[in-house]
Amino acid sequence: MTAGLSASAQLSDVTDIDDLALIYIGSQHRPEWGKEQFKPYVMHTYPNGTSSWMFDGFLMIEFQAYNENGSIVSFGESNGLGAQKPDWERLIKVQLGIETGQGCKALDDLIGELIPKLGKPGHKHKVVLTLPVAEAKSGITWGSINGRKLNFQYQEDREEAMKWYIDYAIDLWNKAGFKNIELDGVYWTKEAFTPSYKSFLINMNNYYKSRKLHTYWIPYLNAPGYDCWDDYGIEVAYQQPNYYFNTDYPHSRLEQAVERSWTYNLGLEMEFEGYNYSWSPGMDKAKPYTPGNIGLYGLNPKYYQRLVDYIDYFEETEVFDFKPIAYYSGFQGVYDFEKSGHPKDKEVMDRLALLINKRHLISNWDKEPSAGIGEAVLSDIRIAYGLEGAIYIDDSVEGDIAVYGIDGRLVYDNVATVESTRLTAGRTIPCQPGIYVVKVGSRSIKVAVK
Repeated sequence: MTAGLSASAQLSDVTDIDDLALIYIGSQHRPEWGKEQFKPYVMHTYPNGTSSWMFDGFLMIEFQAYNENGSIVSFGESNGLGAQKPDWERLIKVQLGIETGQGCKALDDLIGELIPKLGKPGHKHKVVLTLPVAEAKSGITWGSINGRKLNFQYQEDREEAMKWYIDYAIDLWNKAGFKNIELDGVYWTKEAFTPSYKSFLINMNNYYKSRKLHTYWIPYLNAPGYDCWDDYGIEVAYQQPNYYFNTDYPHSRLEQAVERSWTYNLGLEMEFEGYNYSWSPGMDKAKPYTPGNIGLYGLNPKYYQRLVDYIDYFEETEVFDFKPIAYYSGFQGVYDFEKSGHPKDKEVMDRLALLINKRHLISNWDKEPSAGIGEAVLSDIRIAYGLEGAIYIDDSVEGDIAVYGIDGRLVYDNVATVESTRLTAGRTIPCQPGIYVVKVGSRSIKVAVK
């Protein structure tokens, strides 16, 4: 089985995940999550052309969707109708990308394509899956298991449904045959827990642990249960500061969240978005939400400053040095910043990526940013030839292909999103005169272009 407990802990006492990206996927109003959208979440490229891995963990999160009638249904943190069994089944299939090739499938494929450039990370990238919380309001209509119709008015039936879900999810995960990602745990969608949930939570969390999965939770600021989360059997919890979302909130709100994280052994959530969106439940329910403008600094410097406040204060209070961090980025904030074109948006992502890389150096998960050629093995066969004004890639080569300047700057690669710059075997690519390094898989060769 691919699901399994981590072999060693990093900044957390429990999980190897240092930096957990929240990926909102599972509802019809969410944008696409293919390789293009995942790429800036997986790899960051700096102004000098060097690159490093970005987030080492991915939370596939959703709290609501739309049923076949177009009505909002809840997965545990929504005022919608109680989700039914078909809604649960659709959620996991969308998040794994079984039918679409997006979600976990796209993430797994992308990481495999980037390993030849960045090198294998210290452990596989980890995935945490959303738990649809069985709610009493789903009543007697949720569905059946092994021919028995469940009634969600009863705790034992709610527990049976949630056990069925994770067994189903693990089975689908294993059948998917992912090579570069590992199932690490499950996430409680509901963001507040009162004592009335205690026996339910303990029973379920014990079951998830028996399936060798960690349990995650991210309560909002002042949410009931934030100060006793481990009593419920939850293993990894992060505190939401909720500071970003209102420019009238004082800085003391961020300070309070950080103080509580130290007091109650919580990780922290960093919060930002890539644009100012005005989406609300019920809008564009049949289509993914696509913002008209992306980036942030040029749209609203006040919210941009909120993000800077998080980074500044997390540095000042040593959160980056000692705490696991979850990153809320709205619909696709990191991708939006990548596409923004505004230098300030690029600048803040460069800063954040360097801080994340520093954390990964400490945990031995990644190495310093490089151009991807430092550890290349010199080729004992001719894989490329320098021509006049061009480089020819031999038609017999196999593996991921990249061309670098002698200064380490990436010139071309085979995972480029633009067809005209994508490398393939047997292709001649134009280049200015100079010395280049051609890398195919783990092998490289220097060629001179006249």
